[in-house]
Amino acid sequence: MSDDKAPASPLTNFIGAAREGRLLVRMDPEQFVYLDRDCQFFKDQIRLIQTDMDAISKQESWGLGEHYVGKNGKDLISGKTMVKRYREKAKGSNNGVYEVMESHYKIVEDFQSLFRTIRERLCAQDATWAATYRDKEANLPQRPPTPARIFSWPMPVE
Repeated sequence: MSDDKAPASPLTNFIGAAREGRLLVRMDPEQFVYLDRDCQFFKDQIRLIQTDMDAISKQESWGLGEHYVGKNGKDLISGKTMVKRYREKAKGSNNGVYEVMESHYKIVEDFQSLFRTIRERLCAQDATWAATYRDKEANLPQRPPTPARIFSWPMPVE
């Protein structure tokens, strides 16, 4: 039985088109290798963030007065409220960091699946291209994804 609650991926149609050979992409084998590695790098980073958010959501003491009981025997409600909100923001709400990262993970996974499908089709149709890809996959050095270019103000004129 399928999971009716899970929304279809926005890339489902592209993946199907790639599988059927109706999608044209021009990339050299090296780009496919690094694209797959970069996707895996981002997925691993997302899981690390999620691990941190899970730990934050379970943190016992926050030092915000959540355990304070006044002389009159009343709790400091605002401290408990703040802790509850921070925990839910870390994990446990629709827009919690953990949940947002899960949606990002699925998007990266879909892109990885799309380009793997294209790559597999290229390998099946072109033995020379496939051999080049396998060689690149085995021999290209590991590298982190290219860092974002940071702009300074004023913008340099080229």
